[in-house]
This record gives sequence, structure tokens and C-alpha cells, in this order.
Amino acid sequence: MSAPTNRSLSKLAFFSAAIVWGASFAFQKEMVREIGALDFTFWNFFISAVVFWVYAILKDVKITYRLREGIVLGVFLAGIEIFQMVGLKFASAADTAFLTNLGMLLIPYLGWLLLRHKVTLENNIALALAIVGMYLLVGGVSGFGLGTSMLLLSALSMAYYFLYLERYDSERNSHLLALLVQQFLVISAISAAASWLVGAPLSVERSRVPDLLWLTIVFTTIPYAVVQWAGKYADEMIAAIYDGVVEPLVGGIVAWVAFAEPTTPLSVGGGVLMVFAFGFGAIFSKRHFLLKRLKALGNYVR
Repeated sequence: MSAPTNRSLSKLAFFSAAIVWGASFAFQKEMVREIGALDFTFWNFFISAVVFWVYAILKDVKITYRLREGIVLGVFLAGIEIFQMVGLKFASAADTAFLTNLGMLLIPYLGWLLLRHKVTLENNIALALAIVGMYLLVGGVSGFGLGTSMLLLSALSMAYYFLYLERYDSERNSHLLALLVQQFLVISAISAAASWLVGAPLSVERSRVPDLLWLTIVFTTIPYAVVQWAGKYADEMIAAIYDGVVEPLVGGIVAWVAFAEPTTPLSVGGGVLMVFAFGFGAIFSKRHFLLKRLKALGNYVR
């Protein structure tokens, strides 16, 4: 039997990271409840930034390389993470897993608004299905509260992040390790500033430090390291499907089954419908290669 290729291993890496990130919401909710959303976000990314910074020094990577790019993306990533953790404090872990990924479906509309990209019929179908699923998931209009609002802001930040990431990726001059450290430090700085504004202490009780450390290493440091490596070999559609299908599906199952979060058949159905919308949207996204290849086979001319 031949050894697995880097491309095959990258698929396994993305799949594993999606499972870990999906399971993370239920575990992180317990920590957010204990030390606060902003404190957790700060320490989570500050610790991870230090780990990657040390590795960058060992690899002789200049951290200030393309610093402006790292700062811009760091601001959007901070929006994803901070709004997500604040939302997680007030919403269920299952809702967080599904609603945050709504940002994937907002990318074409943001691209149309800012860059005049084309919005397709498939984009509209995917978003419509996701909105119906979201309505069922949260229990109708009455289910839209502060937590849901924060999660939708996280989703909007995700759309901005990936839109600008695609723009920077096209330049092909970035060092991913430097970019990772820069983004994590930006998240830490914004979390610290927000904590200061609201009077949060940025301190952790000694008894909670072991939990904070293992949550950070298992759910942030290791998955980001894995994805950083895998991103060099896997195509975008594989990554998007794993992020949009596997991650929320695992998040819902872990929250509802392992952590016994209260739910209803309608909520479960809404979550499943959102997962279907994410998968549908990923397959028909203009950023992916499937349709381009099929059109090329048929001598399609735009």
C-alpha cells in the first residue's frame, strides 16, 4: 500500500480540525461562564500567539512581515472570535455552532456590495434555506436575543474576513506563520482593550488555569497549526465543506447529546437545514473549482 499523499493527509487534517472546532463550543461555554467572554478570548489567543511566535523565532520567520495585512485580518478575526464568545455566553453552544457559520453564505453579498461581485441564484437559495433553518433553530422571532445578535455579528465578521483573506491570498506573498502571530496578537489587544472598557479584570483564578490551558491548546493552538499546514495542500471546496458541514453538525451533536442542552425537534430540524444550506452554498460557491471544471469539460464559454 502506498504512503498517503500530503493532499490526502490535508483532507484528514481539515476533517479533524472541523470535528475539534465543532466540539469546542460546548466546552468553551463552561469556561466563558466561569471567567468571562473577553477574558477567555484574550488568554486563549495570547497564549496561542506566544506559542506560534516562539516557533516563528525557531524557523527564523520575521513577524513584522506584511504587518498591515496581519492587522487588517486580525481586526476581522477579532470580530469573529469576540462576538462569538460573547454570544456563546448568552446563547446555547448548538446555536453558536450553527449561526456563526452563516457568515460563509454572506460572502457573495458582501462581495457584491463592496466589489460588485456577482450574486448567483444558488447563493440566494442557500441563504434562504439558512434563514429558514435559523428561524426554526432559535424558536422563532422570540428566540432572537442578545446572544443571537452577537452571533450574527460574528457571522458578518466572518464574511469580511474571508473576503479580504481571498484578496490577500491572491497576492501570494504572505508568510502564513507571521500572519497567524500577527492576527492572534491583534485579537489579544482588542480583547484587552474591550475588557478595560467594561471593567473586566483579565485575571483567572488559579483553580481555572489548568482548564484554560488545555482548552486553549486543544481547541485553538493545535487546530490552527494543523489547518496552517493543511491549507497548503487541500483545495478550497474541501475546506469549506468541512467547516460548513462537519463543524456545525458536530457542534450540535456534542451540545445536544453530550452536554444535554435543551432542544426541540424543530430546532434540530432547523440546524440540519442550515447544514444543508452551508453544504449547498460551498459546492456552488464561485470561489471553488467544481463548476469551473464541469464547465471546462463541456467547453463552456462565459
